[in-house]
Amino acid sequence: MLTDAPPTTAEHRARLDALIADADLRAVVCSSYQTVSYFGGTHIMTQVSVPDRLEFAIAFAGGDAALLVCDIEASMVRSQSDITDVAEYTEFADVPADALVALLKTRGVTSGRVGYEARRLHADAYLRLTSALPELELVAVDDEVEGLQSVKSSNETEMLKYGAQTTLDAVLATAAEMSTATTELDFAAATFSRMLRGGGQPVFLVFGAGERALQAHAEATDRPFHEGEIWRIDLGARFFDTINSDLARTGVTGEPTTEQEETLRALRATQDAGFAACEPGRPACEVYRVVEAEFERQGLPFRMPHIGHGLGIGLHEFPMLEPKNTTPLEAGMVLNVEPMAVFPDRNECYHTEDLIVVGADESKLLTKPQDSLIRIAG
Repeated sequence: MLTDAPPTTAEHRARLDALIADADLRAVVCSSYQTVSYFGGTHIMTQVSVPDRLEFAIAFAGGDAALLVCDIEASMVRSQSDITDVAEYTEFADVPADALVALLKTRGVTSGRVGYEARRLHADAYLRLTSALPELELVAVDDEVEGLQSVKSSNETEMLKYGAQTTLDAVLATAAEMSTATTELDFAAATFSRMLRGGGQPVFLVFGAGERALQAHAEATDRPFHEGEIWRIDLGARFFDTINSDLARTGVTGEPTTEQEETLRALRATQDAGFAACEPGRPACEVYRVVEAEFERQGLPFRMPHIGHGLGIGLHEFPMLEPKNTTPLEAGMVLNVEPMAVFPDRNECYHTEDLIVVGADESKLLTKPQDSLIRIAG
């Protein structure tokens, strides 16, 4: 069951402490929204919308931790986090990376190995760190810190389940009230409204009907629905401040043809094959290969660089279900399996996406996959 009390991040940081010890690090500097939220217990939305306003969560050897945030965010961060050492810098008066240097010096961390997110910390901040602290060895720990977040607690899984189900309910309820007298924008607006009422802050909504459904990330327009067209939606919202939903569905306006329904059933067979492959110990790349093979058996075109991903604070979390990822799956990982089949000659794209939690004995779906095309009245 979901709890009303804010989750503590002490358990999360204990995982980080183990990484620090195993990798012989003096500290780990987290700078992405995902890791600062996860290890710092914060939700600083401007980390995404104002990327120059850097925020840091720093874990030190021995179990101590600190946050370094913009002064604008400081009072909010203190109310969110169980980390009591919250340092501030003044926006425009101070350079965030220089403030980080000062904090590390205060803590005596001026030499030795320090982990950082090489794929997230921008080049200017990196150069300022290495110039001011030349005896510091910065060690990329991106994969390691992502891996620490991949196994979810039961509470995190329940939050993900709630977000996914609320998102699915919003799509189904909206489709039931749409018709050829409505537009893509009507669908998007009504769906967003329902997610908001369900406690979700909308993050993205991909929507396209007819030939626009072939676009990777089409956004809704004032285009009306047309009889016989396939449409697809891929959307997500943020629940409980930081937990994402990510769901895709395919529908049709009016009555589907036999070919359209058979295509959806074939796509579902590929998704079911992916679900069945989500077992502890199985490499992530094997799930990809299983789905790819089922596409061939079903006679569907396959052009996907990945067929799914972890989900949580990040939208595309570790592990990615892609052909080179040999990471073994673990019980407690929550994964999206999302096959897509594109038919340019038919101006049709079919896409469906659902969550599964990997179980020690049996994996469990968190949403009910679609059995047929979702219909909008003709």
